[in-house]
Amino acid sequence: MADEKKFPIERFSEIEAAPGKFRLLERIPLTDPDTRYPVTLAPAVGDEIELVIVDLETTGLDPETDHIIEVGLAKVRVSPSVNRVTEIVDILSQYEDPGRPIPDLITKITGITDDMVAGHRIDDSLLADWVPDDVVLIAHNASFDRRFFDRRFPGLAGRRWACSSKGIDWQALGFESRKLEYLVLRHGFFYTGHRAAIDCLAVAWLLFQCPDALGQLRESESRLEYAIRAVGAPFEVKDRLKERGYQWKPELYGKAWRTVIQDADLSEEKAFLAQLYPNGDEHADIQAISSRTRFL
Repeated sequence: MADEKKFPIERFSEIEAAPGKFRLLERIPLTDPDTRYPVTLAPAVGDEIELVIVDLETTGLDPETDHIIEVGLAKVRVSPSVNRVTEIVDILSQYEDPGRPIPDLITKITGITDDMVAGHRIDDSLLADWVPDDVVLIAHNASFDRRFFDRRFPGLAGRRWACSSKGIDWQALGFESRKLEYLVLRHGFFYTGHRAAIDCLAVAWLLFQCPDALGQLRESESRLEYAIRAVGAPFEVKDRLKERGYQWKPELYGKAWRTVIQDADLSEEKAFLAQLYPNGDEHADIQAISSRTRFL
């Protein structure tokens, strides 16, 4: 992992003389190794619910061939009425030996070595206590984390998931990137990334700093969507399907163009398919997507 630059205290006189030329960043307080939980961030409102933030470190990008080497969880309490994180209840971090050497690139990115994971295995029963059936799991890249999570912990599959990256319109909130480190920096903070529990705390702190983002995240979790496969669509309509947002990925969705739409748009989409090719609405494979089946 890259060495952190020390704060240039020798430049205090320059900073005082021209404060507009400098920007001060603070380490996220929650990431101090001496932090003891629970940590109260704001007064309780009385309607709090618990969410669990998840982050995984893995040996690679493919859940079929790669393995989890660290799982991190942060249990937080949030008030739905004011969209505020009020408390960090606890955190959990556990290593798992993948049974083979960790690639050098992964060690360079995460700082996790073979010696650190040797002989370790994630406690499945403890994880199950942290992740009851009704909880919402939040990940900053849920499409990545969920596939690894469900494969490694099949007994916990089917939980509700939300994505703090794609489930929030960060651009509308004034940010140019969805990258976690960037978002935290824009709020005036930094952290040492690519360690599972620390990344979870970074997400928690970001949602605490940006209540509007938390509100969007909760709304995105409850949203009903539909995955539509235009089964039987003839070759000559492919351009119109592509223009409308359909994708051709036969390795994932079979030999049919596919899109995902919001619940309110279902009738309009069926009418489009009916007009596009004979009985297109009847041939289409339409599957409802909730937070229990999203990101798979």
